[in-house]
Amino acid sequence: MKTITIIGGGLGGLTAGALLAQAGHRVTLLEQHTMVGGCATTFKRKGGFRCEVGLHKMDGVYTNPTIQKIFNELGVYDAVEFVSSEHFYTLTTKTRSYTLPYGIDAAREYLTEIFPHETRGLDRYFALISRIGHQIDTLTNASWYHYALFPFLFSHTLRYARATVTDVLESLFEDPELILVLNANVQYYNDTPDTLSFLLHAKAQSSYYEGKGWFVKGGSSRLSNYLASVITDHGGTVLTGADVTAATPASVTYTHKHSPHTIPTDCIVSNLSPQDTYRLFDHPYREEKTISDGLVTIYLGFRKNLREVYGERSYANFFMDELYTLDEYRANVKSGVLQRSFGFTDYAQIDADLTKDPDKSFAVTCTTDYLDEWADLDPEAYRQKKADLIARTLERLERHYPGISDLVEYAEAGTVKTQQRYLRTPRGTAYGYKPTPSNVLRIPRSHSREIDTLYFVGQWVISGGFSPAIMSGEICAREIASRGLPA
Repeated sequence: MKTITIIGGGLGGLTAGALLAQAGHRVTLLEQHTMVGGCATTFKRKGGFRCEVGLHKMDGVYTNPTIQKIFNELGVYDAVEFVSSEHFYTLTTKTRSYTLPYGIDAAREYLTEIFPHETRGLDRYFALISRIGHQIDTLTNASWYHYALFPFLFSHTLRYARATVTDVLESLFEDPELILVLNANVQYYNDTPDTLSFLLHAKAQSSYYEGKGWFVKGGSSRLSNYLASVITDHGGTVLTGADVTAATPASVTYTHKHSPHTIPTDCIVSNLSPQDTYRLFDHPYREEKTISDGLVTIYLGFRKNLREVYGERSYANFFMDELYTLDEYRANVKSGVLQRSFGFTDYAQIDADLTKDPDKSFAVTCTTDYLDEWADLDPEAYRQKKADLIARTLERLERHYPGISDLVEYAEAGTVKTQQRYLRTPRGTAYGYKPTPSNVLRIPRSHSREIDTLYFVGQWVISGGFSPAIMSGEICAREIASRGLPA
């Protein structure tokens, strides 16, 4: 049994901590915020609204073999309820709306009916993302013989390793609107498909098509709090409001309730970015990788249930009302936050359990955000720009939900600057490194190459998102076990 200290209570740190505590190690998790979870949290507002911070859809809950293994080992399926929506998403462009179903075959058939001239490309696209998705699942749990036979077993992954989404889709399709349709949820991963790894796109999209997208009923805090309870139930400690100020290979120093503390440790697991982690060790950070940009979210509480008012609609919606082509999307994403297209997640369409009063409902809008748009504003200008964004967004929602502005009881905007304050990540990112082909093309690794007792978890190991963060925790626990800490 070893003493393990975890810096940061995001899903990566919580998963690693739960697995390690369950395996018999003495785990102490230190979280600077007042609650654990990072982006996997909720907060309460007047009117009985429980606001979901980050989860729109999580993939792989019942189909990703690594997620299944983790959740079975930790008893997550017995403690946390997951609910899904009927459709993948709806996209509205300047010409019409598209509602993509779940299922590879169903989605291909649906789009073939609308774009019959692109039948061959659609057949190739869906076959390709499915193959790559399954190959990456195999790679995640690869044995030595998989790597020995890599060119034969993973030919598609190898072929498209350096390709962007734009590279591949523009080679498959002529119709510009179809390319937009297949990229509608690009903001889940990156600001633009031009720099997004096609491998990540293929893995994530195929996972959603084949296994649906899932929400944690009651909000993602329930998953985070449950993982924290596994740590404490196995003799570990979870301490919030603990701000880590320094570290050595054998100790961690933190401040809690204005008092400094230093604890000895055999192993350190960091949920922080590598650059922030090495700064704690006063160790130079040598990697130069581009950091992902952030998101701006508008949290909306309604005095009525939107499903009852507007009927059954899609849970995940993307409004690109003025757009038709990828070129127009490129211009739009750089045009400024008040003009940018956005997603609208209507939690009333599922059994989300985010309001005390079932006659009320909660929803969010979300879009790409750049720190530079907010960084130099004084407090009053910052407040006014957020107010303008809320007003402008509601005005645009009126096109699709007439009268929705009159139903708003609560509205609040959280910018990338807000995320930077609460998450303390570089540039306020929730996604780690920018998912370019070069950043994605690497074997996920938790163990630090610089400090022998240090491990990493979270969005810096695989990529951003709930599933990759959880999987990073398992990678960390596995690597610790393989290096002599019995599990």
